Amino acid sequence: RMCIQCRQRQAQSSLIRLQCKEKKIIAFDGIGRSIYVCHTCIENPKLVKQLAGRCKCAKDSHEEINSLLKELRADDR
Repeated sequence: RMCIQCRQRQAQSSLIRLQCKEKKIIAFDGIGRSIYVCHTCIENPKLVKQLAGRCKCAKDSHEEINSLLKELRADDR
């Protein structure tokens, strides 16, 4: 699998899996297409804008994406 931020190929188990559902970024729920992000790129502030663009989210959803990424960072540690 490949990280959408840095384009590095890594094992699926070492990547964080997200998905776009109803124009919102959420943690992968097991159904549908998904997006992968590596653990180093999840710290990158540009990731929020890239995820919002990929999912065609509204500008006001950046805060929501930020909080999801903070949650994932906390779970990772």
